[in-house]
Amino acid sequence: MFHILDPPYTPERVAELFNLVHSELMGQSMDTLLQFLQRTNLSMPRLVSLMHIQRQQKATISSLSEHLNLTLATTSQMIDQLVQDGLVERYEAPHDRRQKLVSLTPLGEAVAAEARQIRLNEASRHLSRLPPELLDQLGQALSAACREWQLVTKP
Repeated sequence: MFHILDPPYTPERVAELFNLVHSELMGQSMDTLLQFLQRTNLSMPRLVSLMHIQRQQKATISSLSEHLNLTLATTSQMIDQLVQDGLVERYEAPHDRRQKLVSLTPLGEAVAAEARQIRLNEASRHLSRLPPELLDQLGQALSAACREWQLVTKP
């Protein structure tokens, strides 16, 4: 049996390696992120909702419910709380008044950006401990993957 770190690098092996690296980097920021959640009075589902809405720019309650794997009623209650806290706004879809959309308010944008920055800062701090050559190789491999999947656009 091959060890996970050894070639051949099949999609399954690379996924396992990526999961190990991702878990390590995200685990490093968990304490800081939990402090952030306490300070902002957010739960993890509420933060995940903000991050999802930020990525999508706007979302339906039903798409958010599916993303979070929560019932529509639970998601709707959570959105009510986020509206009350001034983090999201809810409005009717222009093409279908029955459908409700949510988007981030400026305060919601700031909270989501701060959470993202916490994760990036902690990951950067951890990655800075890698030798420069390895960091460069990792950057090149990830850049190539991002280009292949068209996750970034050229300036």
